[in-house]
Amino acid sequence: MERLAWGGKGVAHGSDGRLLLLEAPLALFPGETVEAQVIWKAHHGEGRVTRWITRDPRRVPAACPVAAVCGGCELWEAGGHGPALKRQMVEDLFRRQLGEVDWTWRPAPPEARRHRIQLHWDGTALGYFRRHSHALVPVSACPAAAEPLSAALPRLLDALEGGALPHRPQRWELATGTPAREVRATDERGRTWRLEPDGWTRDEDPLRHDLGATVLKHGPGAFFQVSPPWAAQAFGDLLEGWDLRGGTLFDLYGGVGLFSALLGRRFVHRMLVESGEEAVAWARQNLEALGLSSECLVADADAWVPEGLGAPGDLILLDPPRAGLTPGLCERLQTAGAETLVLVGCDGAAFCRDLKRLAPAWRLEALAALDLFPLTSLVECVALLRR
Repeated sequence: MERLAWGGKGVAHGSDGRLLLLEAPLALFPGETVEAQVIWKAHHGEGRVTRWITRDPRRVPAACPVAAVCGGCELWEAGGHGPALKRQMVEDLFRRQLGEVDWTWRPAPPEARRHRIQLHWDGTALGYFRRHSHALVPVSACPAAAEPLSAALPRLLDALEGGALPHRPQRWELATGTPAREVRATDERGRTWRLEPDGWTRDEDPLRHDLGATVLKHGPGAFFQVSPPWAAQAFGDLLEGWDLRGGTLFDLYGGVGLFSALLGRRFVHRMLVESGEEAVAWARQNLEALGLSSECLVADADAWVPEGLGAPGDLILLDPPRAGLTPGLCERLQTAGAETLVLVGCDGAAFCRDLKRLAPAWRLEALAALDLFPLTSLVECVALLRR
C-alpha cells in the first residue's frame, strides 16, 4: 500500500497500473502488504482487506475485542499513531481538492470519548452493526465510549432481557452529559429512562453540558457533539484564535446554540436558524441563560437565507448536515452583505466542494481540521472566508 487517502482508504496500483482503493476494518499504514478481495472496474479497483501479509511495527493490539468486525470504529491497532494517520488522510484530501493551502490540525486528546452511542437490540442481543451489514455484533462494553456509558451496557441488556424496558427490537441511544456521569437511555419513540442504582427510571430532564464558562442543555436523544468537552475546546480555541467579532452573528443550522454560545459577547446580536423545533426551543433557553441577545427561528436554513444577507461587520456561520450546502444556497451567499463567513463540515469531500462553489465571492483565509471523532476516519473541517 502506497499512501492513505480520504476516508481511511489505502491507495495502491494493480499490475496494469490501474488505481486500487482499499478499505480495512482496522487501521492501514502506508507500506504494509495486504491481501484483499478486489472488484475491478473500468479504470480502477475497489477492495476490502482480508489479511495482512506484512504489518507495520507501530501496530498495537486493539483495546476492543470486536474491533475487526464492529462497524463503529476503523482505526483500532493504530495506537498513538491514529492522529498522524488521520492527518495524512486530510492532507491528501486538501491537496487534491484545494491545492497547496496552509491548514491547521488539531488531534484529539487521548482522553476524548463518545458521550452518546447508538445501539441495536434485536430481541436477543444488544450491540453494534457489523461492518457493511445489519448483522449484530453483541457488546458488553465499549472502550470508545465514556466510562459511564460503557459500564451501563450490561445494565441496559439486563433490563431489555427482563422486560423492565420495552422489549421489541429497535435502536437505543445511551447518552451522558458533561462531565460524564448520569446515563440516559432513549428508545426510537423518544422515551427516556435514567439509570439509577436500582434500575432504570422514566426521566424527562435535559442533558447538561458544563463546558467551561458555557452551559448548554438539550433533550436526551437529540443531536449534539459526540465528544462535547473536546469539541467545545477545539472549536472555542479555533474561533478565539481567528478573533471573530462584530455586529450580528448569523448562526445557520445552529442546533441548540453551541457556536452562538462559544462566540459569546464578541457579537452584539445573534440570529440562529435551525429546522428542529425542539432544538430551537433549547437554543432560546441556552442563550437566554447566558445573557446573549438572540433571535432563534425554526426554519430550513437553506430556504431561509435571502439574497444580500448581512452587512459589513457581520458573520455568517454555517454548520450544515453531512451532505453540505446546496448549489442554490451557495449562489445566494455570493451576494451576501456580510464580510466574513465560517463554514463547518463533517464530510471533507462535500466541504471542499462547497469551498470551491463559494470561491467566486469568498476568499479562503484560514483552514483547519479537528479530530472530533477519535478512532474513526471522520474529521470536522472548518474554514474562515472573507469577501
